[in-house]
Amino acid sequence: HPYDRPLLTDPRLDHQFTPRILRMLFTLSLLALASATPMTALRKPASAAIQQRTRMSHRLNNIVAKSSEPAAAPEPASESAAPEPIKKAYTYNAGSAPLGPYFDPLGFSKGKSESEMKRIREAEITHSRVAMLAVLGFLFQEALLDRPLFFKQDLGPIEGPAIYHFQEVSERYPLFWLATIPFFAFHENLRARMGWQDPTKGGDLFGLKEDYEPGNLGFDPFQAYPLDTAGQKEMQNKELNNGRLAMLAVAGFMAQELANGKTIYENLSLDKLVPPHGPI
Repeated sequence: HPYDRPLLTDPRLDHQFTPRILRMLFTLSLLALASATPMTALRKPASAAIQQRTRMSHRLNNIVAKSSEPAAAPEPASESAAPEPIKKAYTYNAGSAPLGPYFDPLGFSKGKSESEMKRIREAEITHSRVAMLAVLGFLFQEALLDRPLFFKQDLGPIEGPAIYHFQEVSERYPLFWLATIPFFAFHENLRARMGWQDPTKGGDLFGLKEDYEPGNLGFDPFQAYPLDTAGQKEMQNKELNNGRLAMLAVAGFMAQELANGKTIYENLSLDKLVPPHGPI
């Protein structure tokens, strides 16, 4: 059979099979070239998908690694960013006056700032203390008219109501009050340095220090000021009450003595109990 023989061995068949074989080889080559492009195109998307999955896997691994790390300690806040301490509001002791906790019919406290109100309270406490000493001065000095402190032979003892004793002392010893100026100036300077702002260092001319409590000069020679907060508030209210009463009492003393020219003991009909008439 002719097909059992190797190709191209029969010279008679070479002219028939050779062109056919060449056409087949050419066709196969064309098919191989045509099929190469679609396969490559198919392989490219598959390769890109693999690369994308690889990148996503790396990202997930990084996220898991970071979440498993211990949390870093927070950095300490800088001094400039530190929150400001909460300032405690200043509260005013009202005392226990019978006219209500805040008696201000003339409106001195209306529209005042905290600094101004502290200055008003400082003035009230200062005048209260002076008035309490003045009440004792009225009663003490008028009780010692027969043994006056400022006696002078040519002018005699100091007599009459206490409201005129200042002038009588000046007549006998003109330089006495000048000698007292350094004493009072020294203590007033201490009080100003303790509670008032320094205007030479940018402070308010009439302002009190923020950490200063009006009237609290630390002067307690008899250790009578309580240590607990409730006791301190009670003592402050007592001082306010007695100071306000003393200011009214001194005003009454002066008005009464100006009206009739008699001492307080005479006005109270107690002059028989005090010198030079009584045993006290």
